[in-house]
Amino acid sequence: MKRIKLIAFDLDGTLLKNNKELTPRTLKALGQASEAGICLVPTTGRLYDGVPEEIRALPFIRYVIAANGAQIYDAREERTLYRAEMNMDEVRQFFAYTREVPAITGCYRGGQGFMARSDMEKMAAYTSEQALFLMMRRVYKPVENLEDFLFETGEPVQKLMLFFADLGERKRILRDMKVSLSGLAVTSSVANNIEVNAREANKGAALRYLWEYLGIERDETAAFGDGSNDITMLLEAGTGYAMENACPEAKEAADRLAPSNEQEGVAFEIERLLS
Repeated sequence: MKRIKLIAFDLDGTLLKNNKELTPRTLKALGQASEAGICLVPTTGRLYDGVPEEIRALPFIRYVIAANGAQIYDAREERTLYRAEMNMDEVRQFFAYTREVPAITGCYRGGQGFMARSDMEKMAAYTSEQALFLMMRRVYKPVENLEDFLFETGEPVQKLMLFFADLGERKRILRDMKVSLSGLAVTSSVANNIEVNAREANKGAALRYLWEYLGIERDETAAFGDGSNDITMLLEAGTGYAMENACPEAKEAADRLAPSNEQEGVAFEIERLLS
């Protein structure tokens, strides 16, 4: 194996524990990797501003792949390097399909989260994890009608999300959406959600763009993930690590299996790479 020069890592269910904690051991491992000259890249379904401040504030975190690959943000120069967003026709397809779906809907556009006020009022019933609920309350700004709001502005959309109270219904709709909205990227990052991006917006494509931009070779990269939105990244990286708690599809896509996020699996594997 060539020396690793870039490590991309998902946050929720991967780098962070279930309570969204960045542990001292993991923080130490990231610092040691940076000292060894490795570029460390949070690669998340969240917006850049939704990345925990303790991670964004780390001096060695320069590039962030956000919104499932819809954006690569250079934090040092405060500019977007890459974007892949949904146009209005694709947004229209989403709303035509989801109009009767029993879920609340969120949207990322222009680095800001939006959700209908009526959906925000029901948010607690659709988010069983307190940490997720608090993050959503912080990220989303209420609007009266989300669909109308998006079409009035006509600006490209980074990501659309559904959150379900009924996990069985979510599983059925996720399976059907992948067929019905085949021109879009339909994935998931947590147990109760579905995420929809432009087809070109995926973590793998963004990771490939970044390593080429930095002059790094594919086999000098590694990636860690746990959800279906991480699959393209695990396949694209030189070495893909699925967490022990990952979904079956992510495990199948990975080259190696890491300990779970609760067992600080990213730190464990970085320590092995540096030993």
